[in-house]
Amino acid sequence: MEKVNFTIKHQGEIGRTGQLQVKKQVLQTPLVVHAGLTVQSFPAKEIANLGGQAIKQEVFDYWLSGTKAAEFGDLHQRLHWSGLIVGDPGTSRAYQWAKPRGRKKDGVRFHDPQSGQLKFYTPEETMEWQAKLGCDFVTSFDRWSDYYAPVDDLKAAAIQTASWLGAPSDGLLASVVGGGLKRVRMMSAQAASRQSFAGYAVKGIGNNVKLREQVRLMREVLTMLPEQGPHYLTGSNSLEGTLLAMLAGYDLVDSDCAVAEAHHHVAFVQTNRLHLDKQHFVSDQRPIDANCQCPVCQAGYSRSYLHQLCEQGAALGDDLLMAHNLYTLNQLAETAHQAINADMVHNLAAEWAIDELE
Repeated sequence: MEKVNFTIKHQGEIGRTGQLQVKKQVLQTPLVVHAGLTVQSFPAKEIANLGGQAIKQEVFDYWLSGTKAAEFGDLHQRLHWSGLIVGDPGTSRAYQWAKPRGRKKDGVRFHDPQSGQLKFYTPEETMEWQAKLGCDFVTSFDRWSDYYAPVDDLKAAAIQTASWLGAPSDGLLASVVGGGLKRVRMMSAQAASRQSFAGYAVKGIGNNVKLREQVRLMREVLTMLPEQGPHYLTGSNSLEGTLLAMLAGYDLVDSDCAVAEAHHHVAFVQTNRLHLDKQHFVSDQRPIDANCQCPVCQAGYSRSYLHQLCEQGAALGDDLLMAHNLYTLNQLAETAHQAINADMVHNLAAEWAIDELE
């Protein structure tokens, strides 16, 4: 695994921009990290053509296959991807499948729901797998807990996650957990801050939390962490959550919203939404967005035609909407980058009608 260099380029009153040097590439942050649904729906080359520069790979899926890591090879070559790959243990499913007694100090034991086999997933294995698969950033093992989990569970998760941090190494992002409890988040963040890790992965702020509370917690956690190193927010956020995280100061932000909303027949027009399954689009011959440069809008596909595809349940309709949404999301990230550099974050948030930063 080659070293990834991160430099803060502009630190505003709120938000910041930076630069990631990955192999021979220079990437500007903040960046969307395209996660599970997106990388399952598009070839990596297509994600890049639509403006994507970073993808997430959960090593749990590879480990669960029972195949040796060496047989997969480096994921850059396997996926034909030259951008950034962020590795993640993907512990949430393992913990959701585990019974309480399966939560061990040295990992998590669970029954694979497909094979029925009893499996044991350990911190050492996930680090080894991320490295062997060639992830540019690797993320430390964490004990998953929901934002609304009981206090004792949140505290136990923070203590266990801290015990699994290990020694800092090139590209290692230290996991920070703790649900919505400030004292538990502080405990987790302090444990991660005691050593000079490459960066920090903030977990457990999901879409089941109201947007304003997400933003409050996002910003609060940033005050607990060292400025050095990229700050990575995991969790496949909503469109608004993704953009607000970038404006708030996160350098890397998970998101599956482009694909998830396309599956519900929703197209992005900046931060507005068109529900193309609605009947009033039946005769609308305009493109999704007249100002959009994506392949779908440039090809002239009309709202009426997309409505027809939605009505028919055609896979092509999902494909076209996903491509448009993905391009739009990456363009919005670039707009966020420019606004942060110009110290115009609040102006942009007002323009986008997402005022939760106040």
